[in-house]
Amino acid sequence: MSMQAAVSKELATLTLPAMVEQHVSAMIAGALEEGVRTRQLVSLLLPLLADSSIEEEQLSTVCHNIHASCYPNQGDDDDAEELDYLVDCRGVILAYAGKTLLKPTNLQLLRNHRYGVVGNNGVGKTTLLNRIASREVSNFPQNIKVLYIQHEVYVDLDCTVVDFMEQQQRTEGTDKKLIQDALASIGFTEERMASPVAELSGGWRMKLAIATAVTQKCDLLLLDEPTNHLDAASRAWLADYLVTLTNTTVCIVSHDYEFLGKTCTDVMHIANLQLTYYGGGFANFAMNRPDVMEALPSMTESGASAVITLPDPGKLDGVKSKTKPVVEAKDLTFYYPNSDKPTLDKVNAKLCVKSRVGLLGVNGAGKTTLLRLLVGDAAVDQGTGKHVGEIARHQNLRVAYIAQSSMHHLEEHLHMKPWQYVQERFRTGLDKELAKRETMRLTPEEEALRNKIGNIKDIVGRAIRGGELSYETVRAGREDDGTFWEPLGSIKRKDPYVMKLCLNYDAKLQAYQSGAEIRPCTEREILKHLADFGLSHRLAQSGRIKGMSGGQRCRLVLASAVWNKPHLIALDEPTNYLDNETLNALAAALQKFDGAILVISHHQNFVSRVCNELWKVEGGQVVVTQTAKEGRSLQRGGSDNSLSSMDRIDSQNSLETSSSVNSMEDGK
Repeated sequence: MSMQAAVSKELATLTLPAMVEQHVSAMIAGALEEGVRTRQLVSLLLPLLADSSIEEEQLSTVCHNIHASCYPNQGDDDDAEELDYLVDCRGVILAYAGKTLLKPTNLQLLRNHRYGVVGNNGVGKTTLLNRIASREVSNFPQNIKVLYIQHEVYVDLDCTVVDFMEQQQRTEGTDKKLIQDALASIGFTEERMASPVAELSGGWRMKLAIATAVTQKCDLLLLDEPTNHLDAASRAWLADYLVTLTNTTVCIVSHDYEFLGKTCTDVMHIANLQLTYYGGGFANFAMNRPDVMEALPSMTESGASAVITLPDPGKLDGVKSKTKPVVEAKDLTFYYPNSDKPTLDKVNAKLCVKSRVGLLGVNGAGKTTLLRLLVGDAAVDQGTGKHVGEIARHQNLRVAYIAQSSMHHLEEHLHMKPWQYVQERFRTGLDKELAKRETMRLTPEEEALRNKIGNIKDIVGRAIRGGELSYETVRAGREDDGTFWEPLGSIKRKDPYVMKLCLNYDAKLQAYQSGAEIRPCTEREILKHLADFGLSHRLAQSGRIKGMSGGQRCRLVLASAVWNKPHLIALDEPTNYLDNETLNALAAALQKFDGAILVISHHQNFVSRVCNELWKVEGGQVVVTQTAKEGRSLQRGGSDNSLSSMDRIDSQNSLETSSSVNSMEDGK
């Protein structure tokens, strides 16, 4: 008997209205083609037939008979075993910011199964995890423990690793010894346990999050893009850990399909406002549903429909040669407070306006630390009293830094329209996020010093005097005495707050030089800029940030970061939160960008498309693994410009070592 005939025969016993029967018949046919079990089929249909007098037992018999008629030799998994659901919520509806994401559907999670949650961008994968974590799902069981690990993990915590774990376990009664054992089991040394959480790399923060799962013994573990900050070794560790996890159901949202293939027993597919489940693991899902796989986000799409156009940085005033250093680390040694071991040890490095550098290294090697120091997001001197060297940046250099945690910039502005967010951020000509940097923001103690009679209170001018960069200063309490010129060398020997005043003044001039005076921060100008990042006028002008998808928010963050027309764009793991069209569009835009690029990424193809020079951070040193000349040769010889979520850099082997890194054309 054909599937349609079997369905029609059994549905006739229910005496449904013709239109309802037609709709139910189509749903059953589609569900059977997707391998849906009888019990899941019943759960899918019950909400649709809620207004009828049909009992669940009657519907179950009908669905069983249909399945038996269509697949007489296959049997039904529901006959073989009683399914043990940890979560069995029927008729779930999900909406966000006025948009319907799920119509009545069933959230069903089997005990001890690991689900890969997949679907196109914007269908509600992360929103679903958020609602599960907050138990905002109808009939969600209240007696199970849920732990949600998001992709931005513990970014700004100053407490130590052990203190953080104790705070997490305060209601659990877990003693310190068990906490230390849990941390040690996933690779934390005693030294790392005593370090501040904020100083951990993204990979170690993810391991810390996993340690909380070890100690809390949750029933349901939710992971949102868990591999984003992980190198190859850490990804392998996490996959092995999840596979050996017992008495825990796991849901993983990820675009890393290789990782899902290693970890998942089932796939939860979100499409057409419904949840559909596939057993047999991700490989079985990919093999049996190539049509669905083809529609899923992948890193091989052209991104042509989502083009990004970066602003032209223009000429850097005072720099005649593109091989002249504009950022230089001189004998740089960096210690974190309370650490006797330097993260960076006597590093020398140079960047020019045509540098295109990829920073490589294992998690915790110091890549992000070096990048933050080079762009001015972190201070060289952390108050250790030890030798630190220095970093020199051209005073007119405009820098855009997109950090791993840049999405946090939007959290206080979710009620705003996208164009309003940009206007508010740059209303004065200066970037308000830039002003929050520790290298720019004065502490209360520094403000007190600034206002002490005789001390430098303000910077009102800048010029080259006697061959040296000098700043025009005003003294507190002596405003009537006029201004005083101080050479930069003299300023560096004064209290650190004076250098912060100089940096703020530099930023003001940079804003003017970027065209702030001829590029007004008006709605019209901002809408034009956002359109260059694929954000339509309608979305940017009428929508709210809280209603934007994750990919759209990333584009807004990118667009905002480069409003100042930067000469140098620095990106820390940009592939982590970008949807794949945006990722490819960004790579194409960076290829055309007429300025310097400094990138940290574990995605090999992204780095190879964007960078022609590779630096490896290892053991406190920075070594060259690929020169600019070698990189250009490889780029000319390469033919594959697509990006793959499985292509990551395993930077264990160095091709060339050097105590000094000089990123300039042919080393000149």
